[in-house]
Amino acid sequence: MLDFSSTAPLTQSSIAQPADTAIRYRLVAGTRQMRWLVFLGVLCLVQFIYWFANPEHIGYAPLFWMLAFSVGFKLLRLAHEWYHYVNVREPILPPPPARQRTVDMLTTACPGEPRDMIVHTLEAMQAVTYPHTSYLCDEGNDPYLRQVCELLGVVHVTRQVKVDAKAGNINNALRQATGEFCVVLDPDHAPTPDFLDKVMAYFENPEIGFVQVVQAYGNQQESLVARGAAEQTYHFYGPLMMGMNSYGTAQAIGANCTFRRAALDSIGGHAAGLTEDMHTAMRLHAQGWKSVYAPVVVSRGLAPSSLGAYYSQQLKWSRGCFDLLFHVYPKLFSKFTWRQRVHYFTLPLYFLSGIVALIDLFVPLLGLWLSKFPWHVSIPSFVAHMMPLMGIGMLIRLSAQRWLREPHERGLHLTGGLLRIGTWWIYSLGFFYTLLNVKVPYIPTPKEGEVRNEWRIALPNMLMVVASLALAAYGLRLMHDAYGWMLAGLAMLNAGIMVAAVLMGQQALLHKLQTRLTHAQFIKPLMDMAQQEYKWIHGSLLPAVPRIALPAALFLVFLGGAGQWKIGKWIIQRQRYTSELWLLTGDDQVRTGHILSTPEEPTTLASYYPFTPQTSKTEDFPLATEIIGLDFPAAAFPTVAAPRLENYLHKGQMPMLSWVVPEGALLDTAWQAKARILARFPRPLMFRPQIQARSARQYRRTWQKLVNGLRKAGVGQTIWVWTPPATDSLTAYYPGIATVDWLCIDNTPSNSLQRTTSSYASFRHQAATRSEFHQTPVMVILPMPAQEKPARLLQRLTERYPEVKAVVFGPMTQQATLPLEQKASLSRPAPVDRRVASLHHLRY
Repeated sequence: MLDFSSTAPLTQSSIAQPADTAIRYRLVAGTRQMRWLVFLGVLCLVQFIYWFANPEHIGYAPLFWMLAFSVGFKLLRLAHEWYHYVNVREPILPPPPARQRTVDMLTTACPGEPRDMIVHTLEAMQAVTYPHTSYLCDEGNDPYLRQVCELLGVVHVTRQVKVDAKAGNINNALRQATGEFCVVLDPDHAPTPDFLDKVMAYFENPEIGFVQVVQAYGNQQESLVARGAAEQTYHFYGPLMMGMNSYGTAQAIGANCTFRRAALDSIGGHAAGLTEDMHTAMRLHAQGWKSVYAPVVVSRGLAPSSLGAYYSQQLKWSRGCFDLLFHVYPKLFSKFTWRQRVHYFTLPLYFLSGIVALIDLFVPLLGLWLSKFPWHVSIPSFVAHMMPLMGIGMLIRLSAQRWLREPHERGLHLTGGLLRIGTWWIYSLGFFYTLLNVKVPYIPTPKEGEVRNEWRIALPNMLMVVASLALAAYGLRLMHDAYGWMLAGLAMLNAGIMVAAVLMGQQALLHKLQTRLTHAQFIKPLMDMAQQEYKWIHGSLLPAVPRIALPAALFLVFLGGAGQWKIGKWIIQRQRYTSELWLLTGDDQVRTGHILSTPEEPTTLASYYPFTPQTSKTEDFPLATEIIGLDFPAAAFPTVAAPRLENYLHKGQMPMLSWVVPEGALLDTAWQAKARILARFPRPLMFRPQIQARSARQYRRTWQKLVNGLRKAGVGQTIWVWTPPATDSLTAYYPGIATVDWLCIDNTPSNSLQRTTSSYASFRHQAATRSEFHQTPVMVILPMPAQEKPARLLQRLTERYPEVKAVVFGPMTQQATLPLEQKASLSRPAPVDRRVASLHHLRY
């Protein structure tokens, strides 16, 4: 009987290695090309991070940082894969040793597992040609299995004190086994006759503590769950594990792993835990033992075929891996090499994808609920920065498929991706169970599934579908702009993914649907066409990717760089004058201006009278004229002379063009010719159209048509000032945050469009209670007071109403009390954010 009590580290003499027993590796074909691809990918990744982290892109801060965590995690996973892809190596199998070693092959059996499956594995174990002794570690002491073992010549082992789950079961058998080496097999993994012939030669190197081979599956076609679960392992047992050979981090898996008994003895036997295989590998590497991954398929097992079985397996793995990361990894940290420190830190983080998926699901939902957008970037800029990274990442992923173990493993692996995203709540449970120290029992993964529907276990995903669709509909009622549609689109995309994850578990429903579609005559041609496309993609397209990957990656880098240069040039031109940044943010300073008086029926800007602003001569702060209001007659778009606009701009005055858009004026596109006059204007302008429409819906459509028409005509540098036609129903008329830069309340007597302009209270109340208005500064147009100095009035108003960022004065009035202040209750000034005025905390 062997002693498991010794945990002393290995001495140098105990692992002395003859020179001719060193394990030799070779770079796999295509690795050098992969290094160039990864080099280009890293350049794009670094550039994307630099662009993403630009503070100017931050929208609603809580949502942005949630998004940043999600993006950071995905980029970390991407870098983790590339780190392995650049050193994909396979060991060169040494010649067979002169003498044979003693080997024990062990598999386990638990009550409830199919007996036929266990018997099949025992028969396959006995068929292995290399001399060995087979053991069945039977937790249930099943009389039938005991009889089968006697007939097959397998040693049947059971125990009375059941501790440490699978690890304890194996250790109990090892106390009776006497071989120099032992193989651990899952009861559903049947080895091939040459299993040990592909493994034992590596152990001639005395430093090797264990050798792991591929864990392949033979039931991928049993269900969508089985297919998805198998797809999730293809890259891991291909290029990832082969890359681990280069870093001394080849991982032990719970099945098909061969151990040196001396190595197991040095750590006290198999380490206990929900993920006993990873725990054992950690302790062996910490003790100085080396490992080898042999990428050969010498056994086949069963992937979980039902949603319940898959979720049970993933909950056990996620809870076990987080436990190792939080409690075991810190204790062994100092004993690892630096490569192993990185490996055992990043490997368990795979299961953090549940928290990340939860964030991805909730960010659009919260954005729709709050009418907030986390990230303010233009779609062209997003495409120019994201396209090279995503494209090269896809090329790298597809090129790495040349290293998958079997031809049928090539593909897009959409089933595996959808299944993983749908497991978000299971992975999240594993994370929170670890934080709260909630125990998860070790239950063997069910190996056989029946054809049935699993609705209850899919309930979290079904609730997420309902929430996504409901909030998409709710958000679109409030946000009538591109940002709202983008958030709603993301929510509906997430709902579609959740629907797919739910349907994967409804095998009876899918089987019934497949039977009906097979017998439907009109569906058969479509199915045949889909099968032909599938064969073409997997037989011709995907194998050709490695040949075109590098030129395609260089083209993507060039295309992305050209797009970024073009957009960057436009941004520099737009932001050339830093003093005009207040046009987009409002900032802390209150801007002032005047509306020019105009002659009757002006036709062009040149007919306006010159204006010289007057400043206050009191000790109060002076009133600078930063905004020049120019009123035009009713038209689809005013006639503008660009030289006069430039004259105002040179004086530091921002023109604000105001005009009435009659109903139906935009039906004729001839007005866009006038807009093209400003297409080459180098500076931004303020536009304040006042639209006449029969309904709120028609109003919104007309506003959006005007904005899009100007953008189509090339007038992109515009600041849109929205004057609501009725201040008592802002939400109904609001055209959306993507088309509105300022909110404007016109309180001059000449304004006849507004039905409720006598009181600021109605506007202020709605703006404060509707979050979609919180990111937009407020402008107020007032008549010039006769009985109060403008500077004093401005100071008094902005102290009461900190959301007001611009005050524009019109013709003088004799009123002692301004309409702005009528019926508006006083309130204490709220703190003013640098980017937006916080209206949410105001009280009335």
